[in-house]
Amino acid sequence: MKKYFAILMIIFLILLTALIKNSTKRMDDEIFIVRENMRFLRKEIDDLKLEYTYLSSGRKLMDFKVRFFDENLSVKRKNEIKILENND
Repeated sequence: MKKYFAILMIIFLILLTALIKNSTKRMDDEIFIVRENMRFLRKEIDDLKLEYTYLSSGRKLMDFKVRFFDENLSVKRKNEIKILENND
């Protein structure tokens, strides 16, 4: 009787170990996916922060205007802007 109980206990422990191992593996896979998504989003937010910081400064925008578009840009009022349609 003790042998059957010991064998039954060993089988139960093996099954319990397999169940825990599978659930742990599933959780590790989910953690990996979340970390990969976070890595992508962090990279994207860092790029956006850099773009916002660099381009949103008034001084930088005026510097770019002078350096690259000095002759091409002019001030327009809202009522001076017209919509062009292409009738091809």
